[in-house]
Amino acid sequence: MPEERRKVEAKIKQLLKELSVAQQCSLSEISHYGYTLSFVRKTPEGKLAVVQMDDAAITIDEEGEIDHNSNIKIRR
Repeated sequence: MPEERRKVEAKIKQLLKELSVAQQCSLSEISHYGYTLSFVRKTPEGKLAVVQMDDAAITIDEEGEIDHNSNIKIRR
């Protein structure tokens, strides 16, 4: 396994630890469609998981609610 892939997997594993159980369940559901966890943003309302597939980004709040119409901006 290439070293870079191991680093990515370690980063994702660390990010998963930051998620609530509800977020982990929602992420599990949508990962079947090809979405992957990109990062976790801390907001005044709580942690927000940002999940991406290609150019599409969606968010999952701490209650596990998935927002397919998120207005989050992703820098490239």
